[in-house]
Amino acid sequence: MTVGVYELTLRAPDGRERRTLAWFPNEQVRQDYLRRAAQRGLEVIENSIDNNSV
Repeated sequence: MTVGVYELTLRAPDGRERRTLAWFPNEQVRQDYLRRAAQRGLEVIENSIDNNSV
């Protein structure tokens, strides 16, 4: 994946889900977000939104 705007689905171990939008200005920020979500037991499903050019 690359930088840009994404629709994220955050899934907890008990099956609850929340959708949100996120803008990642660079790959380091994206990786940090994913790492922190995993530390909290969340699964992150990323869906790219069209026109993700920066």
